Amino acid sequence: MSYAEFGDPDGVPVLNCHGAPSSRRERYFADGEDLRRLGVRLIGIDRPGFGGSDPAPGRRIVDWPADAVQLLDALALRKVRVLALSAGVPYALALARALPDRVDRVAAIGASPPPDVPWPWPPVPSGIRSLVLRPGRVSTAVSLPLLGPAALHPPLFSTYLRLRLGPPDRELLDRPEVRSTLDETFSEGLRQGWQAGAYDRALLRRPWGFPVSRVPRPVLLWHGRADWQAPLPGARLLAAAIPTARLSVVPGAGHFLGFTHGREILGELTAG
Repeated sequence: MSYAEFGDPDGVPVLNCHGAPSSRRERYFADGEDLRRLGVRLIGIDRPGFGGSDPAPGRRIVDWPADAVQLLDALALRKVRVLALSAGVPYALALARALPDRVDRVAAIGASPPPDVPWPWPPVPSGIRSLVLRPGRVSTAVSLPLLGPAALHPPLFSTYLRLRLGPPDRELLDRPEVRSTLDETFSEGLRQGWQAGAYDRALLRRPWGFPVSRVPRPVLLWHGRADWQAPLPGARLLAAAIPTARLSVVPGAGHFLGFTHGREILGELTAG
């Protein structure tokens, strides 16, 4: 299992559950100085098959707490806050459910609901329901193999993101520090190939193995109103399904709103 730390070694420990395909180096600040000023010790872990972590064939989302707790024990961390982006959100919720005595709260960015979330669906065409529950506008089967060349040549990843994401995220990619940070974390995540990302996406479309209604810790959902990757209706469904959740919708923001609202998100996550 590979992990990385950023920020203040004596700060509030925040365990980061990265998106897909991504890595332990996922963060919203180019260096650790902003995290140090916030008093945050950010700890990122590569899920199996990403970055430097060994693959785990047949793994499930509900298996993740057993992996993560080994790192918590090794670092002597009794309690943590958990941060997650997109495909990392199910893993963060699994941690909060399995380890309520060690996870204080969760901040989730760009989340989508599980495919089996109970909801009184109105009489709408099934295609519209599928769009709400399925993140992204490009088929996973088509898009993920394109990431292999991006791993070898990081600037290609920015091109891929421009095709997939909406205007607010494209504006973010015009900022050199954002583009270089994303190129770094995603190319590291793809170091072993694109297969781990494909498997991660497949797990999102299957039942997660636990009822999200049973997550006992506070869940702070942050979502950009202009998020094309994970449409807002899905986040509303997830918020309604989790009794402990609170949804904050940010007008004019996209999927990577952590780059523009990271201080607010981390401030709320680590307060108290």
